[in-house]
Amino acid sequence: MTVPMSRSGHTGPLGKLTAEIKIRTDEDTKEGLERMARSAGLSLAEYVRDLLMVHAHGYEYVASLYAARLSRVAGLGAASGSKEGTLP
Repeated sequence: MTVPMSRSGHTGPLGKLTAEIKIRTDEDTKEGLERMARSAGLSLAEYVRDLLMVHAHGYEYVASLYAARLSRVAGLGAASGSKEGTLP
């Protein structure tokens, strides 16, 4: 069984992650989220972070951030000074 590392080494499309949210939940909810994270190949923190981003900003916007980032990595995107995929 492969266990994902706590950090993948990838930065988020919104840049450095400095804000912190702490919550408490019941064990069943935590275990369910851990199962979903494993199924997605993500750590629990990455999964919950992406889930929160989608709910806060909308699926289309978050998808465009990741697409813009992937295009830049592949050398297909706009110049690094582009404002594409930045928060209003």
